[in-house]
Amino acid sequence: MQTLGKALRNSLPALGLGLLGALGAASVAVTAPAAYAQKVTAKKEFVENFNAANAALGSRKFSDAIAKADAAAPHASGSQQRAALEQIRVAASCDTSIRNHQGCISAIEKAKAAGGLPGSIVKNYDQMLAGRYSDAGNAAKAMQQTKANIAAYGGTSTEHAFVAKKELEAKNFAGAQTAINKAISSGKATSVHYNILLNALAGQNKMDEYYKTVERIAPSMGNETYWRMLIERTKKEPTYRPNDVSLDVFRAMEAAKVNLKPQERYEMAEAARNRGIAIEAANSWAVLVKAGDSNVAKNKALVDSVTKAAAADKASELAKSEAVAATRASGEQFGIVAEGYLANGNATKAVELFNKALAKGEMTPGTADLVKLRLGVAQMKAGKKSDAVKTWQTIKADNGAGWLAKTWIAISKS
Repeated sequence: MQTLGKALRNSLPALGLGLLGALGAASVAVTAPAAYAQKVTAKKEFVENFNAANAALGSRKFSDAIAKADAAAPHASGSQQRAALEQIRVAASCDTSIRNHQGCISAIEKAKAAGGLPGSIVKNYDQMLAGRYSDAGNAAKAMQQTKANIAAYGGTSTEHAFVAKKELEAKNFAGAQTAINKAISSGKATSVHYNILLNALAGQNKMDEYYKTVERIAPSMGNETYWRMLIERTKKEPTYRPNDVSLDVFRAMEAAKVNLKPQERYEMAEAARNRGIAIEAANSWAVLVKAGDSNVAKNKALVDSVTKAAAADKASELAKSEAVAATRASGEQFGIVAEGYLANGNATKAVELFNKALAKGEMTPGTADLVKLRLGVAQMKAGKKSDAVKTWQTIKADNGAGWLAKTWIAISKS
């Protein structure tokens, strides 16, 4: 997002050479534009100096332009000609290359006080004033002028965002929320806008709305920070237990294309190993091996063991484990075997076994909800997104499964 100063400085229109035509030639009476609704006769001295000022302005000789405008001033007749000279002074004082902010401010204020300006020019100058006040470090005047502009002209996305930022700095969180929502609705929102909104919501302790906002924007913003915020919120669920759910947290991060840190990748490998999913553990270790991570050398025996177990699962052990799961009273073992197939890239088989796990049942409600969560993941990876979303929508558990289900629905939209 541009700074207010930059955005509004750039709103200054060029003063065209055709302006002279609207003023009339020397000693010739012409009808001025309707905005002026008066007849003027331009004196020779006025026209000569005005022409010279306009030419100097076109050549970016700003001091010469102002000097010639000053020379034309005693010969100006009527508000139209005086307004034209003030516009030259403003253009010469407020070019974007000129950092004399106070000089620009003075020129604009004098032009407005002189009167005779079209409404579109007054609006332009008001917007420029706010930007120049901001650039000059006069935050109070910039805020005052911006609010006045919003009241008079409706406000641009840049103006609303400026007000929101200043309200946030002043800890007026409700005001910041109102202003940034107007900015978002009137322009293309960026992460700057949403960061202001999230900070305003957090300042009011509106955490439900805070996370609903993150859930809404994460799929479209392509910003892994928002995904991390959303996914890691899982750990705050009332009955969250790392041993049961941490692996699912890492899986969601992977799916959201969050770059896992080496320590997180190590923790993911260990979580998979502890849950008996050797293939997934080996997959994470393989990433660390490729990266030359120090944990590989420290845990060489463990890495070798997990790699061997993964190879055995791929060869025959998964099929054997499936047969054993069929003899168990609970469906939980079917669910673990299904995770192994999913890690090995066989999403269709995983869907089958997750459904068998749920059909057999005899699991705690929290465990059953985690199986449903993983079933949805398998369905999406099998190309059945609509089925996956329907599965996730049934999950309400507060052990992390419900929160991750909402997260996966968001991921499915990205």
